[in-house]
Amino acid sequence: MSKSPYIPPEVKTYIEQYKIEEIIKDAVNTILSQKPTDPYTTFSQYFGKLSTPVIELDDITGLEILNNELKSSIQLIFTVQFKNQKLHFNSPLYFSQSYPEQEIFYDDEQKNMKQAIQEIQKISQQLKGKKSKDQKQIDETLMKYLNEHPNRINVIQQISFSIIPLHAYFMNQNLSKLLCQQFNTQETKTPKLFVNLLQGSKVVTSKCKVYKFLLICDGEGALQKIQNVVNNVRKTIISGKKGEAGLQFYQDGTFICPGDTIPDNLKLIEQAIDAAQLKDQVQLGLVWLAELFYVPEEKKYDLDNPKKLLDADQLIDYYFKLCQEKPIIVYLEDPIHHSDIVGWTKITNKFKESKVKLGSRRLYSNIDKAKKHCEVLSLQTNPELTEQQINQLNNERIHLDYIYKPLYEYNTFTELQNHISYLISKKASLQIIIGDSLIDTEDSYFVDVAFSLPNSNINIGPPIKYEKIIKYNKFLKLSHEND
Repeated sequence: MSKSPYIPPEVKTYIEQYKIEEIIKDAVNTILSQKPTDPYTTFSQYFGKLSTPVIELDDITGLEILNNELKSSIQLIFTVQFKNQKLHFNSPLYFSQSYPEQEIFYDDEQKNMKQAIQEIQKISQQLKGKKSKDQKQIDETLMKYLNEHPNRINVIQQISFSIIPLHAYFMNQNLSKLLCQQFNTQETKTPKLFVNLLQGSKVVTSKCKVYKFLLICDGEGALQKIQNVVNNVRKTIISGKKGEAGLQFYQDGTFICPGDTIPDNLKLIEQAIDAAQLKDQVQLGLVWLAELFYVPEEKKYDLDNPKKLLDADQLIDYYFKLCQEKPIIVYLEDPIHHSDIVGWTKITNKFKESKVKLGSRRLYSNIDKAKKHCEVLSLQTNPELTEQQINQLNNERIHLDYIYKPLYEYNTFTELQNHISYLISKKASLQIIIGDSLIDTEDSYFVDVAFSLPNSNINIGPPIKYEKIIKYNKFLKLSHEND
């Protein structure tokens, strides 16, 4: 048709642009191969699919690449059927975290890359024909595979969390807005920044028992304010006795605590904030991760001296006094071990009237734990329990102000969606901190997720490493779109 010399050039261009000849030819071939009794209905259905396009998964392959730590990793390449064409989508997501038993994506000796690609091919066969809009069905298939192959979490996560970006790409939709629809978020706002500043604890062989010191800031110019404080801290560390050698980093770019004691590091941060003239604009959070200094045999805490362990009451008194002396502190995360329910009950009561908010990465970490600590039970709703059991369970109800969750802790997007939706339905005031992956990549998907949630906040490393700059640029871009 388009090769006819009698057709005007603009018509030829139109035919070629929309591949009209190919589509009609394919439609006719479909009719002739099926020989339906009502070919016109089949024609109608065929062209109806083109007017309401559907994205069908056709194939998923893995490409071996190096991540930012020069370890072998894999990029997923999706092939889809869309508008009667086979098209490709290279997933930008790499947030899956490596654990010792999950070396399929991150293996120093590069033994498992071929195996990982083979696993992806096996999963691809099970997903063939699935539609991108059917996230739950895709995730059900992925979870079934994961239950049969429990060490394949990295493969499962990356496929599951790539589906919505894939859908947004081919449908030419804004990813953040599409995520807002998934979480039923009516009004979006720029998340508050929780930026890792100093890294302590035995994780980095530091004498300082605080796991992380966080800078907290929101509102206009929040990132610039935090950058000023980070620069001042860097200058102070370099100006010390060790000079540049004193500047040591944790894997996410956080400065390792230069001081051995909590007061020494607090003083450094306060001076940096004062030097930037940002007092009362930039505040501080302390991530304790109490499991790092909890002594389970004694059910006590080794905060300063292993010979003088603190019980929960003594530890809580210490926290309360510290926050009174340092009003810059507005947030405490995991100050009590997650198994110490009595201690958690006491600390929430102690800080109930305080401006200091409490958060955790362990409590509320999945729906089962959230139900255990959120839902108040009664004999009417749980007739199978005794009154004594009801009272015991209700005594384990713990009120949190914040929950910290990095995306890699979820097996699938559906699991994330169900968990967050449940928490919001039960505790509308709960603040959610979305954390970055420990494996540093250029993947900024968690920023899109944070912007799509109500009451959301972002936890990220300081704006120093190149990979972090990419994520902060995404933060600035989405902030601008929200204005």
